[in-house]
Amino acid sequence: MRSLNRFIFFLSTLSVGHTLQTQSQLGFCAWNPRSSLLGHHACSITDETHLSSGEGLEGNASQGYPPNEVNEAVWSRRDDCIDKYCIWVNQGFFERGIAVVTTAQNYQQIKHLPSSATDTKDNNDRFSFVDVPGRGKGLVANKAIRRGEPIVAAKPALLVHRGLFEDLSPEDLYELLDMAVDSLPKTGRESYMAQAGEMGGHLATNILFTNSYQINLGEPDGFHYGTYPDVSRLNHDCRPNLAFYIDQNLTHHTRAVRDIKPGEELTVSYIDPLQVRIARQERLRNTLGFSCGCSQCSLPKSEADASDARLLSIQEIESELSDFNSQAASPAMIERLMTLYEEERLVFNMAGAYTFAALNHNLSGRAEMAQKYARMAVEADILEEGPHSSDVQSMQILASNPKGHWSFNLKPGRCTLSSLLSSFQLALTH
Repeated sequence: MRSLNRFIFFLSTLSVGHTLQTQSQLGFCAWNPRSSLLGHHACSITDETHLSSGEGLEGNASQGYPPNEVNEAVWSRRDDCIDKYCIWVNQGFFERGIAVVTTAQNYQQIKHLPSSATDTKDNNDRFSFVDVPGRGKGLVANKAIRRGEPIVAAKPALLVHRGLFEDLSPEDLYELLDMAVDSLPKTGRESYMAQAGEMGGHLATNILFTNSYQINLGEPDGFHYGTYPDVSRLNHDCRPNLAFYIDQNLTHHTRAVRDIKPGEELTVSYIDPLQVRIARQERLRNTLGFSCGCSQCSLPKSEADASDARLLSIQEIESELSDFNSQAASPAMIERLMTLYEEERLVFNMAGAYTFAALNHNLSGRAEMAQKYARMAVEADILEEGPHSSDVQSMQILASNPKGHWSFNLKPGRCTLSSLLSSFQLALTH
């Protein structure tokens, strides 16, 4: 919800003279970063996937673990609980099973996940899992892939509550994770254990550390780590050709963000793409245990320095554009931002930039340009966050009627906080 939350934050702070914070300051990421566990997050938890609540079971789960006979037939609970954490297993979950290490309260959310659907059929004829020189195994395109085409729609094999790493001893943690993996059916267990581990130590934990994504099942205690064996075959690149998001059913979707040639490796970014090279390298070494050798990180020093300068310029411009009171924001600055994104090959991370452009043009009364960039933001957001994301809906509203949008022509000095709040509240009622 980058665009909406940016302006909600702005409205809440304008009276004390604060400017709208940048995307990175708010913790809303244009990418959906991998987790590196134990607090070393590639992004703030505010960008994590939230699972919609379903109908509850009879009785109050918060008063204790629900007895097995009350659970849905597809789920079973092992008796080997440690502290408040137990293992729930669905052996038939998308034919490979899923094991969940969590609390009774969070199980009430998990049990409503569909166990089969058509949204997880991979387009396996488009790629092969092969040796990639210098990168181990990876997915390589078998044929030409057009921008926007779906690549993989995957389900998690293991879901682990984040509290385990804070509340349990290493011995208890390892015991629970081993039992959870062993509870999977053979195909699910083998696919989990076949994933790479870069951090060393206990194998099941090492795999979890290396391959997990952050997922939030709901406040206040819903933070989990999910592993997707099919997705773990996608290697990292600081300038990838795929974008991904996780939907409310915990399906991990990847789509092409540009045309891909046959023989080209399919990649995603695990980290913040707007970081300079040394920061990206440090993040990957410290949290995922490897050094990146992608084309962007392998640039000669002069070109890498130029790239870093562009990235710093992007941060500075977005800071200006996110400040409603900025006198420097201008159409030229917006176009400069677009040029920098293009030069940096950030095609997988464009939604936020287009949102900045659309809102700033509309705030200055340039309805035609606002509509242009709002439409571009919708297209990019569908790839980066999914067709049902709030960002898509927000930009669709702006694109449909820029002059009727609450932000239209709200230049500094032409409105008061009261009028801003009235306009925004009116927009929310329609």
